[in-house]
Amino acid sequence: MIFVQKIRCVVERITYQNPENGYSVLKCRVKDYSELVPVIGNMIDANVGSVLLCDGEWKVDAKYGRQFVTQNWEETLPATVYGMEKYLGSGLIKGVGPKFAKKIVQKYGEKTFDIIETNVEVLEEIEGIGK
Repeated sequence: MIFVQKIRCVVERITYQNPENGYSVLKCRVKDYSELVPVIGNMIDANVGSVLLCDGEWKVDAKYGRQFVTQNWEETLPATVYGMEKYLGSGLIKGVGPKFAKKIVQKYGEKTFDIIETNVEVLEEIEGIGK
């Protein structure tokens, strides 16, 4: 019997993606792990900065060591300030890179997404962001 576990992670780096079959190797930040965790599975739509909820199991590969192999995953909005910064700075939003993402999250903290959704004009108050 396979014991399915769940992890929540932030994609830090895409090591490998096969566009033909979706096989992907991602390096992810996982709570309570000091080093990046390799997450393996069919995740062609995942991007750097994405926050993923993954169902799968831990395996130890003879060559690559401990990794999380996922069968199912879904993207979700970040729940932490760190995740928000990575998500906004990932290039998914035109004109917002890591530098501006950091400024936005430093100013608005955990309310960042609420502010962007309800009152995006206030972002113009941040130095370097134009109309």
